[in-house]
Amino acid sequence: MIKLRKLERREIEYLFETLYLIAFALVLITSFIETTTFVIEWPYNYYNMLRVFLISSVFLRAIYSEAYSLKDSLVTVMICITFLMCWRVTGADLLINALLFIVGSKGISYRKIMKIYVFVTGSMLIITMTAALMGQIENYAYVQNGRRIRQAFGIVYPTDFAAHLFFTILGYGYLRKSKIKYIELGIIVLLGIAVSYFCDARTSMICIICTAGALLYNKLRVRFSEKKGQIYVMNPIWSFFLAMSTVICAAFMTLATIFYSSDNRISELLDHVLSGRLLLGKKGAEIFGFSLYGQYIPMQGNGGTSEDIVRYFFIDSSYISIALKYGLLVMATVLIISCIVGFRAREKKEWVLLWMLAIAAVQCMIEHHMIEISYYPFFWAALAALSGDSKMKLCINRKGIRWENYIVD
Repeated sequence: MIKLRKLERREIEYLFETLYLIAFALVLITSFIETTTFVIEWPYNYYNMLRVFLISSVFLRAIYSEAYSLKDSLVTVMICITFLMCWRVTGADLLINALLFIVGSKGISYRKIMKIYVFVTGSMLIITMTAALMGQIENYAYVQNGRRIRQAFGIVYPTDFAAHLFFTILGYGYLRKSKIKYIELGIIVLLGIAVSYFCDARTSMICIICTAGALLYNKLRVRFSEKKGQIYVMNPIWSFFLAMSTVICAAFMTLATIFYSSDNRISELLDHVLSGRLLLGKKGAEIFGFSLYGQYIPMQGNGGTSEDIVRYFFIDSSYISIALKYGLLVMATVLIISCIVGFRAREKKEWVLLWMLAIAAVQCMIEHHMIEISYYPFFWAALAALSGDSKMKLCINRKGIRWENYIVD
């Protein structure tokens, strides 16, 4: 006769992990919808209830999880202090969500989190695009001097649609790694060409094609090493630079913005290549200045409306935007988290994750999505497990009913 027994500690932790992943998916869906033209009247206190659910899942996991190492504890405390202080000053709720997701991901398989991210964002992209093309929601089309008609496909702006697609492809590439097939790489290149043609999103187009190139290079290097009976190991100098890519890109963009001058031909040429990012960033720094804990900065971009914007002011670069809006402490914390992710990936020989992190770092020089949950998917790797999926299966035998762990690559 099969006997039921009390749940063990690890089984309870697994249940709370499932609650966290459900909360993660719900917040991700909600955040994604906010970037679309869907008009949804959420139930009263929906956001508060969702956040309570998320906080409860994180708190309950923390009670039953294994003890944090000293390094993980210091990272957690640092993130909590800086994000909470900035949230107190700016009232930016996305910082609380980011904080909860980073801290709550401790010990959870990063592949498992990334699978949910890719499934949700990929599905939402298809649903949104279909609804826009069928006329169910607004499909903004922008006509600008010297450029072709730019379609947003149900997202608030064409470059935002392209960015959603780009980050989803990054997540998909990480999951597939060297197992990705040539036809998949070809489809990724075609998607890059498509966003260039329909959205005129040059940054995302270049980054998507670079993603396909990085995945192809990794695939060929792995196959070449396997033929020689070896395991592919990236050049340590190159892997170091990839791990530091976010810091390098942030430093370059910050210095280029601070020292921008319209009288300098090199600076002016660089600003032209970056579509005016340096000029707007310098203007924002001069008007509002940098602060430790952030500040409210009114910005008006072209997204979310088909009308002409009279007073356009929008800081696109993620690094400058975060530093000005959320403060230098949050910017420093973001860079530290990125370094932790990069060097953890380097230590675990997660070469594809290093490539994806570096390409995302370049994209964030031009666009502002780094701190947004529905776009940038790499902060969670700071505390999550990078060694494969830890799953549990229900076993029924003479000893009773129990959950057992097993690892899936």
